[in-house]
Amino acid sequence: MKKILLLTLTLALTGLVSNASAGTIKLPKEDPAVSITVPDSWKPEDTDQGFACESEDQAATIIFEVSPAKKIDSLIDENVDWLVKDQKVVIDKSSEKKSELEAGGIKWSLLTWDGKNDEYGPATITLAFGDIGKNQILMITYWVTKKGEKIHAAELNKILDSIKKVTK
Repeated sequence: MKKILLLTLTLALTGLVSNASAGTIKLPKEDPAVSITVPDSWKPEDTDQGFACESEDQAATIIFEVSPAKKIDSLIDENVDWLVKDQKVVIDKSSEKKSELEAGGIKWSLLTWDGKNDEYGPATITLAFGDIGKNQILMITYWVTKKGEKIHAAELNKILDSIKKVTK
């Protein structure tokens, strides 16, 4: 299943999946560097550094946040703490996979783990990091149940495929 998620994320980020028609959000809000299109049914909500969206059945959550490169470690810690403490996700650190790719004009580094939570069962957790210029990193925190990966693959692909650098 990890291979499927990595392939899904890779295909989405390389633009091999069609784009969704819905609201487009630009990040950061002041002086945007990237745009992301999210289906209205995923109800994007602002976070301190970006926005989060979730499938209607709560099987998939994606958080998009922009951080200065020098503060990315604290954002990683904050999001992992949110997964572990608030969402009660148990992360299997031994399943960690690292990969890199370039897509949409952005170089991405990915960390992926298996995990689980008592309410939703087995899940895949991915942190993706993309340099969006001006010493800023777009971090994607991606948490999806194994069942949700299958159900929401098309929507997830469309969201991830929509990530584009903003040209000025």
